[in-house]
Amino acid sequence: MNWRDNMTTSVLSRREFAAAAALPVAAAPRDQGLAGHWPLTGDAKDHSGNGNHATNHGVNPATGEFDGRSAFLEVPHHASLDPGAGDFTIAAWVFTRGPVMDVPGDIVSKYDPNGRRGFSLSLYSSSGGYNGQGTERYLSFGVDNARSPEWEDCGRPSPTSNYVSNSLTVFNGGLYAATTDGQTEQDWAHVYRYLGGTRWQDCGRVGRGRTRGVGPLIVHDKNLFAATWSYDWTRVSKDALDNGRVYRYRGGRDWEDCGQPGECRRLFGMASYGGALYVVADDNRCYVWDGRRRWSPCGSFRNLVHPMLVHDGRLMVGAFGGKFADGFRQAEVQAYDGQKWTPLGCPIQTPDREDQIHALQSYRGVLHATTWPTGKVGAYRNGRWEDCGRLGDSSESNALTVYNGKLYAGTIPGAEVFRYDGDRRWTRLKRFSSPEVAEDAPLATVRWGRVTSLTVFGGRLFASIGSYQSALANAPAGTRGKVFAMRAGACVCSHRDLGDGWHHVTAVRNGDRVSLSIDGKTAGTSDRFLAAGYDLSNSEPLKIGFGETDYLSGKLCDVRFYRRALSESEVRRFAKARP
Repeated sequence: MNWRDNMTTSVLSRREFAAAAALPVAAAPRDQGLAGHWPLTGDAKDHSGNGNHATNHGVNPATGEFDGRSAFLEVPHHASLDPGAGDFTIAAWVFTRGPVMDVPGDIVSKYDPNGRRGFSLSLYSSSGGYNGQGTERYLSFGVDNARSPEWEDCGRPSPTSNYVSNSLTVFNGGLYAATTDGQTEQDWAHVYRYLGGTRWQDCGRVGRGRTRGVGPLIVHDKNLFAATWSYDWTRVSKDALDNGRVYRYRGGRDWEDCGQPGECRRLFGMASYGGALYVVADDNRCYVWDGRRRWSPCGSFRNLVHPMLVHDGRLMVGAFGGKFADGFRQAEVQAYDGQKWTPLGCPIQTPDREDQIHALQSYRGVLHATTWPTGKVGAYRNGRWEDCGRLGDSSESNALTVYNGKLYAGTIPGAEVFRYDGDRRWTRLKRFSSPEVAEDAPLATVRWGRVTSLTVFGGRLFASIGSYQSALANAPAGTRGKVFAMRAGACVCSHRDLGDGWHHVTAVRNGDRVSLSIDGKTAGTSDRFLAAGYDLSNSEPLKIGFGETDYLSGKLCDVRFYRRALSESEVRRFAKARP
């Protein structure tokens, strides 16, 4: 089936929103703390009586549909919409539908990125390292007041591997990680599930082939998929190794073989796009799966392709540059619409030098890409690339993700994590490589390592660490082969797929906790935090259908903002009035 066959039709939208229009839109008494109420069943006006009307930037007011590209509602800052250090509630009906054609996007936000102050309620899909997003849609609700993060050691998935692969992925309520290499062949190509603290559960060896590791992990069509690889580029063509294959997790330690894309020893990244599963491989091709065991090429490139991302209706990949028979070619991002590939150019120009692209991410609705050897990030805006600055003195970044309002990146050679603070400024938060030298030692003295993957789980940002080449023979384990996590502000996530259709979502700050509810049932509650330290006051507008990640791909109606914490019974009552 062509992915276009699954797109929502205008007739279906009219039926859905005819039902949505029947929702009660009368404002609750103002003494109950209702500061804003946007039914989105015909206009963008505030029906609370407070006059907090929205400026409409391309949203269809008759259907409440947000296009995922540029449409959102902007409500000017007003004291009635500023929660300060007090309690507040966001409630909304949210509609999403597959297949994956974009980043899911933000629901409601009021966040000052310069001061790192405010709140964000977002939908996101888990993806780590080189992988594009999967089919799952998780909820995240976070508040922050420029709190300093603290890192926690989350242990070593494999006792003998020094390389947690580019793989951190959330599936069915759990965090999963894959590893590469190990002390013996029996230690190769395992996947692990995080159990909390420093404990990991072995989910078995993936496949029986002679492959040194598992690289990509992704959730596609409610299943966890893994691709085997042998990553070390200095040995992969010399050693007696098998080609990589793709497997589907069946639970316990059981993995089902889903076939072999091409004749490739390295499968770098996977993505779900338009209802199909894609993988890029070291024969410089992209392959698409038929749902059984057959993989067909759907694109070829001059050089290696590593990262993937679905953004604004197209599948994006990062292709390496290099010297070819017809001259030097720069690295470039290419975009696939299901029929053809279109080059988008090189994120950071490096004339006459080989260059590479290693991570793709949407931040504030704009495609961002990391590069080697400049160690810089580029942003694709209005058809051209802009330089967003270098991450310290790093040369490369394999990980890029948005967490609680900010963009984070993980680097080589110091295995460092950086936060983007705007105007080409990157703030180093932690160096994980080489415990044998001081954290502030010059990188020239550091034994190389890399942050292979970043993802959000349990309200925290998780970072996986690997050696430079992935082979145990090249570097002792140390921090390499471990996973670490940090908390910036207070954040809560729901790690069950929201699913297609309409769902009622409620995000509450109540004193020293934040919580999420879906369809009237509690879906997650944060740890306690120091309430007095979380004054969220800022002068930014309230944005509906947009925030720090991306524009919303979906529909909204009956959006409410309360200057108090709704009770559980009130949340259940709102959730019963289904559109």
